[in-house]
Amino acid sequence: MNKLGRKVVLIGSGFVGSSYAFALVNSGLASTLSIIDIDKDKAIADVNDLMDASCKTQSPTLVKEGSYEDCKDADLVVLCYGNSQKNLTNRLNDIKIASRMVVDTIPKVIENGYDGIILLATNPVDVISKVVQKVSGLPYNKIVGSGTNLDTARFIQYLAKEVTCNPKDVEAYVIGEHGNSSVALWSNARIKGISIDKFLDNIDNEDKFKEEVSEKIRDKAFQIIKGKGATHFGIANCLLDFTRAILLDEKKIIMTSAYLDGEYNNKGLYTGVPAVIGANGCEKILEMDISKKEQEMFDKSCKDLEENYKLAQEVLDE
Repeated sequence: MNKLGRKVVLIGSGFVGSSYAFALVNSGLASTLSIIDIDKDKAIADVNDLMDASCKTQSPTLVKEGSYEDCKDADLVVLCYGNSQKNLTNRLNDIKIASRMVVDTIPKVIENGYDGIILLATNPVDVISKVVQKVSGLPYNKIVGSGTNLDTARFIQYLAKEVTCNPKDVEAYVIGEHGNSSVALWSNARIKGISIDKFLDNIDNEDKFKEEVSEKIRDKAFQIIKGKGATHFGIANCLLDFTRAILLDEKKIIMTSAYLDGEYNNKGLYTGVPAVIGANGCEKILEMDISKKEQEMFDKSCKDLEENYKLAQEVLDE
């Protein structure tokens, strides 16, 4: 696919959507970006602002106020809508609100002939990924949730700071729910292939340190929201990472909310795992060896998500 064929449709231009749009325009990955938002004045304002920014990029992007008809020949549809994060204490609180947004928007996407990849960051992203799949009827691999991509970035960030090294030299993962039951995989954490445990000899209470880091990963979003009302820069760049992998068919391993069909001993739900992301969406889930404790924590996370999906199902049954 050459650049002239790269058309992205963004649905939802709030904090996350507009930050993603800005990142996309600066990247030059798309020739056209269509923005759809229930608040038309906000969408038009973002379009005008982004067109100003586009003039200063190396490869200008045509940004326009979009409609669902734009989905017909789109190469990627990105969902960034959701309830305000301001009063968020748990991402699962907004399941029914987000599910109703999916029921309202996704049929319009599909009715206009779209059968490509749907990338989403709408929270709670694991539950909503399954809702999008159910409503769209698209194959499981074509629904790509942001999953634990941001959680993993935070884990890498904390480890790099502790070890005093470049984050690019850290290999670490967070699996499970993007939320309170996420699981930091200490058993797989490496610095240039060397186990993280080799670098923690100076820690007095290693178990306590690991639990504190795991809590920081889970709580960082709420600290950011408390300070400014929303998290959006970090997730915007995570979405750009997915966008590049999909549009350029990079076959890149990214932590994503993917549909499990027996992987990691769980099935029937979307949750955060490492997967190969390319032109066909989630092309392959990678199964890592994890510790018994981590497996138990992951199983609990999956059970929690299954229970919470029942709230979304109530909306689908309305």
